[in-house]
Amino acid sequence: MSSGLVSVRYAKALFEFAKGNDSLDQVYHESKLLSDAFIRLNDFRLVLDNPVLNDNEKRKLIFTGAGIKVSETLERFIELLIKNKRISYLQTIALNFISYYREYKNVHYGKLITADKTDLKIELKLIDAIERETGGVIEFEKMVDPTILGGFIFEVDFKRWDASMKGQLNIIRNEFIQRNLKTM
Repeated sequence: MSSGLVSVRYAKALFEFAKGNDSLDQVYHESKLLSDAFIRLNDFRLVLDNPVLNDNEKRKLIFTGAGIKVSETLERFIELLIKNKRISYLQTIALNFISYYREYKNVHYGKLITADKTDLKIELKLIDAIERETGGVIEFEKMVDPTILGGFIFEVDFKRWDASMKGQLNIIRNEFIQRNLKTM
C-alpha cells in the first residue's frame, strides 16, 4: 500500500474518531503543533524511523518534541500508530487531518505579507473582507518582508491579492516594456 494512501486512511480515521469524541478542535490544534514540530526539528522524522528506539522512547519523543500535552484522543491514536508500526507516517497523517478539518469547518488558510508590522485594525478589516468573500473562517500567518516596499500581499487558498508597492511597480514596468516593444 502506498504511503500516501496509508496517511490518508489513518488521517480520516483520526478525524472520525475525534469527531465522535467531541475533540475535533483539540486534535486540530495538536496536529498543527505536531506538524510545526516536524518543520522546526529537522531530524524529528529520522529519529522516529530509527529502529533502535523502543516504543516508549518514541512516545516520549513525540510528546516532548511537539511540546504539547496531548488529548486522550490523540494519545490513543499515537498508541495505535506505534502498535501498527505506522509512526513514520505521523507527519503526513497530521497534515491530512488538518486538511480534513479545514474542509469540514470551512477554514481557509492564508499568509499576510507586509513591508512592516501591521496595525491590528487593518488586519481585522482585511480578515473581515476575506471571510465575507469566502464564507468561511480565515487562519493566517503574518510575515514581514521589507522588499515589497509597502502595502501588502495576502494569499488565501489559491488566490493572491497583491497590493504591494513592488507589485504595482512591476505592473507599471511591464506595461512600459510592452508599449516600447510595440513602438519598435
